[in-house]
Amino acid sequence: MAYDADETIICLSANGKTESFSKKAARRMLVATTEGVLDYRRDAADGEWQLQEKMLLEGQHISALVYDEKLDLLFALPHFHGGVLVSADHGESWETRNHGLQSDYAYYLLIQHIGDQTVLSLGTEPVMFYQSFDLGKSWEAHPSVNEVEGTEHWIFPRSDPHIKHIAAHPARPERIYICVEQGDLLRTDDGGETWTSINSMERSDDKFRRDQHRIVFYRDNPDEMFFCTGIGLYHSADAGETWERLTDTDHECAYPDPFFVHPREEILFMAGAGENPNPKWASEGTAHPKYMTSRDHGKTWQKAMKGMPDPVPGNLEVAAMHDSDEGGLELYAGTACGQLYVSRDNADSWTPVAEHLQPMSKGPHFRWFLSQEDREAYEDKLRGMGVFA
Repeated sequence: MAYDADETIICLSANGKTESFSKKAARRMLVATTEGVLDYRRDAADGEWQLQEKMLLEGQHISALVYDEKLDLLFALPHFHGGVLVSADHGESWETRNHGLQSDYAYYLLIQHIGDQTVLSLGTEPVMFYQSFDLGKSWEAHPSVNEVEGTEHWIFPRSDPHIKHIAAHPARPERIYICVEQGDLLRTDDGGETWTSINSMERSDDKFRRDQHRIVFYRDNPDEMFFCTGIGLYHSADAGETWERLTDTDHECAYPDPFFVHPREEILFMAGAGENPNPKWASEGTAHPKYMTSRDHGKTWQKAMKGMPDPVPGNLEVAAMHDSDEGGLELYAGTACGQLYVSRDNADSWTPVAEHLQPMSKGPHFRWFLSQEDREAYEDKLRGMGVFA
């Protein structure tokens, strides 16, 4: 649904809302980095983005940014500590809304408008699922998320497992899927009271156990889903009861995460690293990331990198898709080494927005592309915060 608003905002962040739609093309873009939120403005739908002098939430590594057009509220989740921050004035001031949270490491936020009610669903590290019915002023935990079979196998390197992504079924708002990284894909049909593990895709020869990244619904069929994981891309036509693996760890995009369905055409977009995070990223200075498109429903994929260096320095860590009646479809991609790109032709080509920004990164991924001295200093800082073993 498109909304009329005085200011349409595009948000780019590693773990935030990745899709937005409006009638009027966005004139403002907020980009989450390891040092705060960059504020871009433009005067026209096809105008060049201009970076503003003032940085929002300066000094904080922002995990997720979510702007809700209907509420006209901006939400920010800092990595590691900070909980949920809310701004009612487009980022000029912020209020902390953490009442009821057992952990202030908030990882992913889903906003649903169900009739006259607004429901916020929040996932944290360590794994806990929360809901709020008063715009985050209070949160109710659903500990049953940790009562499914197999939680003893949930792991995450050097920290705790977390809820990386939350997705609600478009036609059944109480059916919610969560991706536990690294642990499981879970589904609830009662708004979080009880949970079921959806693990029929698992095979004994999987490189990683249930390294779950993101669920995306296909636009024409709410029971059709695409599922990004640390071992490839899956597809389901029956709401996750059965799965078909479309790519694996030998694919050019072996570690997919951002994923989009074109709102009108038969085009799928997928981005991710050529392999899972590991020290090889550091030695080679790149995760060999790929932005790719498919025009046959995910059966085959083509590189869509024209205008980006090959290989891309670092990794493609953030991505967004914005569609407007005025400006058409726009795709954005940002890297852990500070490059930001835009495409207005369905990823056939990319144009740099900026090339020397602060890193855009999911958690500490960007550290692999620092010098060894800076990486060690950053890891020592995280150990001092108690968030890095």
